[in-house]
Amino acid sequence: MKTVIIATLLFICQVSYAQLFDNPVNMQLVQKGVYFIYNVEEDSADVYIEKVEARLPKHPTVPMMRALKVLWANIPLVTVDSVFKVFSGHLRETIRLAAYLDGGRQTHPEAIFFEMAARGLLAEYFADDGHYMKALSEASKAYDLIKKGFDLSEEIPEFLLTTGVYNYFREKYPEKYPVYRPLLWFFRSGDVELGIQQINEATQKAVLTRVEAYVYMSYIYLRYEYQPQKAQSYLWELTKAYPNNLYIKAKLLESLTPKNDFVQAPVPVIKELSNSDRPYYQMAGASFMGIYHEKVKGQPDKALNDYQKALRVGQEIPGHGTYYRTLAYLGLGRVYAKKGMKGQAEYNLRKVLESGESEDLLSEARDLLDQL
Repeated sequence: MKTVIIATLLFICQVSYAQLFDNPVNMQLVQKGVYFIYNVEEDSADVYIEKVEARLPKHPTVPMMRALKVLWANIPLVTVDSVFKVFSGHLRETIRLAAYLDGGRQTHPEAIFFEMAARGLLAEYFADDGHYMKALSEASKAYDLIKKGFDLSEEIPEFLLTTGVYNYFREKYPEKYPVYRPLLWFFRSGDVELGIQQINEATQKAVLTRVEAYVYMSYIYLRYEYQPQKAQSYLWELTKAYPNNLYIKAKLLESLTPKNDFVQAPVPVIKELSNSDRPYYQMAGASFMGIYHEKVKGQPDKALNDYQKALRVGQEIPGHGTYYRTLAYLGLGRVYAKKGMKGQAEYNLRKVLESGESEDLLSEARDLLDQL
C-alpha cells in the first residue's frame, strides 16, 4: 500500500509540472504568442501571454515570453540600461519559477530548459555589453543545465537549439573573441559541424525555439562562416513569416551585400528601414540604399549622400551598429577611390580596418588600400 501511495504521489508530481511540452493546447497558445512577439505586435503578444498565464500562472514560460517581447521590441539595443533592467528582471523571474517548477532539483525537462535559456540570454547580453565576468558567471550556471540537455535533445526537440549553439560557439566564440579563451578551459569541447547540424535540425523539429534556430543559422553564416548565400534561404523565410520585423529584414539585406547578390534586394524593404523612427534602422537603411545606388543603379553621387547620411545618423547610437557604420565607410572608400580622390578613400578605408568588423569587409578594404 505504501509503495502504491508513493508511486501515485510521484506520478501526480510529474504531471503537475509537465505543463507545457506534453500539453498541445498550452503549446499552441505559446506558439501563437511567440508569433506575435517575433512579428513585433506587442498588444497581440500580450493577449496570448495573459492567456498562457491564466492556464499556467506559475510557469517560467510566462516571464520568458515577456523577456522575449522586450528583446524583439528593442533588438539590438537590449543593453541600454532602461531596457536591460526590464529584460533581465523577466529572465530572473524565469529562473525563479523554473526552480519552483520542480523544487529546485533541476531534473524535469521544462525546469532545465527555461532556466538554461534564461541564463544563456543573460550571458549573451552581458558579453555583448563587455561584462565578461558576469557573462562567465551566468554561462557557468547554464553549463550544468546544458550538459543535462545533451541527453534530452533526441527526446525533446527544443533542446536541439541549445545543444547545437553550445557545440558551435564553444569552439568558434573564443576564436573570434580571444579574451574569453583562458576563461573557458573548464567547459567541455564542442563540435562545430555537429552544432550546425543540430541547430539546422531545430529549424525543422522545434516549436518554441524554431525561429531562434533560423536566426542562429543565418547569424552563423553571416558573421562566423562568411557564407552569406547560405544565410539567405533562412532569412527570406523569416522575412515572409514575420513582415513587421525590421531586424530580420536588415539581416536579409546584409546577406545580399556581397558580390552581385544585391540586385535581388527588395527596394521597399530598404525604404522601410530608412523610414523607421529608430536611428539604428535609419542607419542600416541609408547604408543599404548607398549600396543600391552605387552597385545596382550606378549612381555614385547619390551613393555618397546615402553613406554620409548613415554615418550622421549613426552618431546617435554609439556602441551599436558597427556593421552598418563599417558598410558606409567601405562604400565611401570605394566611391572615392573610383573618383580618384585618394586621400578621402584612404581615410574611409582605414576606418573600416579600425572597426574590426566582419572579415569580408576588412578583406575588401585591405585590397582597395593596396590598389590606391
